Amino acid sequence: MNRSFFGFLIFVFTIPAAVGQDSLLTFLQAKERLIKKNFYLLAAYYEVSQAEAQVTQARLWYNPTVMWNQEAYNVEQKKYFQARNQYEVLINQTISIAGKHTNTVRLSRINLELNKIQFTDVMRSLIYDLGNNYNNLAAVEAKENLYNEVLNSYLRLIAASKKELEVGAISVSEDLRIKSEYIAVKSQAIDNANLKEQYLSQLRTLLQYPKDTLIQTSQKTPIYNDTYVLDSLIGRALIIRPDLKVSRLSQEYQQQNLKLQRSLAVPDLTIGYDYDKGGNYISNYSGLVLQMPLPLFNRNQGSIKEAKFNILQSQLQGDYLKINITNQVIAAFNQYKKSYEGLTNYTDEYLNNLTQLNHNTNTYFQKRDISLLEFIDYQRIYITTNLQLIELRQQFLNSVNNLNFSVGETVIDY
Repeated sequence: MNRSFFGFLIFVFTIPAAVGQDSLLTFLQAKERLIKKNFYLLAAYYEVSQAEAQVTQARLWYNPTVMWNQEAYNVEQKKYFQARNQYEVLINQTISIAGKHTNTVRLSRINLELNKIQFTDVMRSLIYDLGNNYNNLAAVEAKENLYNEVLNSYLRLIAASKKELEVGAISVSEDLRIKSEYIAVKSQAIDNANLKEQYLSQLRTLLQYPKDTLIQTSQKTPIYNDTYVLDSLIGRALIIRPDLKVSRLSQEYQQQNLKLQRSLAVPDLTIGYDYDKGGNYISNYSGLVLQMPLPLFNRNQGSIKEAKFNILQSQLQGDYLKINITNQVIAAFNQYKKSYEGLTNYTDEYLNNLTQLNHNTNTYFQKRDISLLEFIDYQRIYITTNLQLIELRQQFLNSVNNLNFSVGETVIDY
């Protein structure tokens, strides 16, 4: 393993724990914990170690073989195991020729590089999943705050209406209408709470938090950058994307595998030394042993042919991946722009006016300056508008996450 990669792993596995139970969690803290704690990422790291072990194994030579042959029973002397009469020692060493050993080592080294890059690709995919889950959790938390605000407003109104109903200031139908609106909003809040539990479960799994940990997000919206050039992002993706690097290395792997299969068509050569004390035409015989299978039938033809097809297949897969990456970046870039355009409609002035209107609506209704229908209509407008804003912000954050993922690096940090 090279020093830079080894140093990266030291950094990865010495990052301190991010947060404890019931704490705010920034996205940066979440990424740090993911790198340290995620089981799937740790398993991918061990695949790199396994590939290193395969390189070590590929570099080893065949073990020599030793054969001992001696007299077991002498018919004339009627004695067993008389080695002084006859014994034979044969020492053999098998040698790979035609570059088999070298090609095997090179193939295992390419496989090691593949595993290192696949490790970074696994990390990229996990950070993408983390980003979407984090953004989704932040959105449902914002909706939860909105629903709690509206529900508290309705509860205060229901409490006031109860007293007014007792003195006949409002009708039974008006009281029921207020309670019905409360129940409707409460139902939406319950659905949102169930969705929150789903995202919490996924985030606990990704970050390996205990089951009773309540994660609260600390989300911020990045500033929109209009200086990005689409062609530049595509060019960066075609250089940086780890899955494309894996594809290129896979083609190199298949080329090297073809060389190995061709070298395997040549049999190994066995060289040996044979010493025979009394079992040959002369006593104390010393001989040279050369042994090699004759490649009459099996010349590894099928594996060579398969390796050629693997090369063609990897080239086609690489070409498809380039097209796919290009289209992914285009789609992510367009989503980034479109989602921001939706957010621009929600200016600070507009949101402040909406909040003030909601506050005034409650006051006006308590003074009976507006009717119940007008109050309910204003409440629905307030809820719908804020929900749309939360969802648009969530879409924008997910588009940022998707853009980072499609390019293959952190283009926009948040």
